[in-house]
Amino acid sequence: MLPACSTSHTSRQSSAPAKMTSSKPAKTMPVVATAYGASAKCNSKWAGKNAIGGRLKSGEVTSAAADWSRFPVGTKFRVKETGRVYVVDDYGSAMVGKDKVDLFKTNYREVYRWGVRNVQLEIIEWGDFVKSLAILKPRSKSRHVKSMVQSLEAKLRSGETPRAG
Repeated sequence: MLPACSTSHTSRQSSAPAKMTSSKPAKTMPVVATAYGASAKCNSKWAGKNAIGGRLKSGEVTSAAADWSRFPVGTKFRVKETGRVYVVDDYGSAMVGKDKVDLFKTNYREVYRWGVRNVQLEIIEWGDFVKSLAILKPRSKSRHVKSMVQSLEAKLRSGETPRAG
């Protein structure tokens, strides 16, 4: 995803890392939420596809991108302000190192209408840090992916990850 097609490039906010421990992972947390679309203009050969090889989802559960070392693949959450449910099945360089999510929208009117918002996420189900690492490790030539891999490896070594499910 290219930053020009996401509203994420308009945010200059940074935030402290999410508190995630194996004993009591955070169930709600503040994040910056941006939006993105799926067009070829913005995503070239990945148009309409998520990072796990499937189609971007829209409906009862919608796709979202995040730093997988903070919100691992498969993490399901509700944006409390809208009630909408998302699943992390994508990532983007603008998310890495930040408590930030990029919410998939089906058209650019919705992307730009969303803008950049501070929201509360309610974690419904944590994804899988081990699976995230397995998907990302072969892709670690990219600087942002390498950063997620290093962070995931450190968290897994220290036991600083919530359990999936």
